[in-house]
Amino acid sequence: MRIMDQESRKKKSRKWIGRGVLLILLMISLFFYRDTLWNIVEGIRRITWRELVVSICLAFLGYSLDGLTISIMMSAVGSRAKARDGIFIAFVCEFYRLTTLGNGSGIAEIYYLHEKGVEPGSATVLTMIQFALKRVAVMLLGLTGFVYLCHEEVTKPLCSEYGIFVVSGCLIAVIVISFFLGITLYSRVENALVRVLDWLEIRIKQQKKNFEKWKEQIRLLNSSGMCILSQKRKMMCVILLQIGKLMTFYMIPACLLHGKTDLTVGASVLVMAVAFMLAGVIPTPSGVGALEFVFVLFFTCFTDSGTAVPVILLFRFVTWICPAIVGGMFLLFF
Repeated sequence: MRIMDQESRKKKSRKWIGRGVLLILLMISLFFYRDTLWNIVEGIRRITWRELVVSICLAFLGYSLDGLTISIMMSAVGSRAKARDGIFIAFVCEFYRLTTLGNGSGIAEIYYLHEKGVEPGSATVLTMIQFALKRVAVMLLGLTGFVYLCHEEVTKPLCSEYGIFVVSGCLIAVIVISFFLGITLYSRVENALVRVLDWLEIRIKQQKKNFEKWKEQIRLLNSSGMCILSQKRKMMCVILLQIGKLMTFYMIPACLLHGKTDLTVGASVLVMAVAFMLAGVIPTPSGVGALEFVFVLFFTCFTDSGTAVPVILLFRFVTWICPAIVGGMFLLFF
């Protein structure tokens, strides 16, 4: 009995320690983002409660689709995960994205995939492949939007002015996607990268441990990734779910700007798709700042900044802070 009591006390103490760590992480992130959060609060004051509720519902629908994506990826390695497991991981990762400045969401996903029964190596591979497929969805929508907008009179000037940046963004996306898929599908790419790391290991001996880890991940990605990607129906379903998630996100500013610009709802969605694609190649903590910059740059071509700025601030609130809050609540109570 004493041993049982000691074990239960240890579990309770670990829970409280974990909650304390979560609280500290949250406080640090709130301090770091204090200026951004204040701007978001100011932006929310300019919209109606109805617009806020609709935006939150669309954002949560998007993250639910993201959770379904994770559950399908888990099933690709034989896990019997349920949809709620994937949704739990999707929201929890957003909490870690907020509290670790965007650096901890991938590690958190690997950890919770393992908690749900996926082997650590397979969890790493799933996370990498999922990232690549997400980039495919972003690029497909961004390219579709750009091609369509080039043929519309209202948006033609925007496309001609920023076309070079769109092409550059697409090239970067293609390079990233090709890198992951190349390692996964082709042994020659794997062997070439391992040889490069061997060469670097000889010349930079102090980084030997890191190079060894990278080589192990490359081999793992190649050996396990091919098996996962060969399940074409599931991978296509993942891409479609990611497109659905992005469309729900893009609908948020489109609905808020309806009637306030010369753009139709469909055109606003496509402009947002192009802006989102470009913002994804600008390195910033948690992506904060990049999307806001590109969004205001694009949409002020069709409306004034007083209208565009509150919209992107609300978008950031419902797709960044709200899911992080829900993820934190999941961690505290489940």
